[in-house]
Amino acid sequence: MITPQPEGEPEAPEAPVRGLAAASIQALRTRLDLAAVELEIHVLLLLRMLAWIVGAVACLLLALAFGATALIVALWNTHRMLGLLGGSAAFILLGALLIWLGLRSVRNRPGLLSGSLEQLAEDQSRVSNGP
Repeated sequence: MITPQPEGEPEAPEAPVRGLAAASIQALRTRLDLAAVELEIHVLLLLRMLAWIVGAVACLLLALAFGATALIVALWNTHRMLGLLGGSAAFILLGALLIWLGLRSVRNRPGLLSGSLEQLAEDQSRVSNGP
């Protein structure tokens, strides 16, 4: 049987520890929920970006292939080697441009879970500075 504490006596030391543990677990759960939402947003953004890029690259490559074919057919009797080399050079330049654009977009995007990490840093500064 639990005996009631007389007034004026401090409460048991386990109660604040339990409260702190519960608050810590709740804060961790909130941060994990935020991280999950951020991760889902990044995955959906990546999938959408990949779909648009694949479609655009396919259209550009088909247009370039048909243009190179038309050029080769037009120059077949006189400058067939120039037409073939010109088409090859155009494809090489387009490939280099796409690689450069892809690398630039990867460098400029925000870090994965950056919002969660910022929130955790803010929590840490609050705890270290006190209320």
